[in-house]
Amino acid sequence: MTHIESSLEQFGLHKNQVAVYLLLLKLGESSIQEITLKSKVKRTSVYKALDNLILRGLVTYQTKNKHRMYLAENPKKALMAVKEEQQAALKKEQHLTSLLPELSSLYNAIPSKPKVKLFEGVEGLKQIYEETLLIKSGAEILSITPAELLYEMFDEAWITDYLARRVKQKIHMRTIATDSVDAQKHQANNQMELRESRLVSGKKFPFKNEINIFENKVAIISLKEQIGILIESMDAADTQRAFFELAWIGAQAIQN
Repeated sequence: MTHIESSLEQFGLHKNQVAVYLLLLKLGESSIQEITLKSKVKRTSVYKALDNLILRGLVTYQTKNKHRMYLAENPKKALMAVKEEQQAALKKEQHLTSLLPELSSLYNAIPSKPKVKLFEGVEGLKQIYEETLLIKSGAEILSITPAELLYEMFDEAWITDYLARRVKQKIHMRTIATDSVDAQKHQANNQMELRESRLVSGKKFPFKNEINIFENKVAIISLKEQIGILIESMDAADTQRAFFELAWIGAQAIQN
């Protein structure tokens, strides 16, 4: 894949759309038969790609002898289309932001039964961690974690990015972690990473999964099995918070 193909895919075009768009830039006005033949994309996929490109303002067409002839728009016009998309998206975001307090009050006013969601795989587990970043600024996450397993499951770049976003949102954390080189490294950065941590022996306390408690939610994450459960229940969260506080006192006693 060339640099330009990669960049166009990052812009949001699929592989077939990129192939068709670049071909039209080179060929100029072309029929569906010519595009299909030279792009080596299936005819049905070419039609779908062209429809999307037309909607994005990257391609236009005109009818000649009852046949459509397709033409790539000037790339400068394509840039203008991108800017228009961005402006429209910004307006939608601003409008939704203005409605958020009202929508949230409606959501919170509806009594609901406890909810349980299941997540699987590495990407699924990342979704649970994203939930922890939705809490209000200044709130606290309580965590019990087998620290060494985190770095086996997630790459360091993702962990660093998550920590940076948590700190930016001023979300604090207290954690009881199994002692390891990685846990000690993070403990040394406690102040910078808005965290207070207490380390315990992994041999005496062999945690197999991580527990995160935040607001009215409890996340139970089995890192080795790549499966997680998110429980939304204030009773469950308050009970787990009480268990955590008991363990927090115990971890301090062990360290002393």
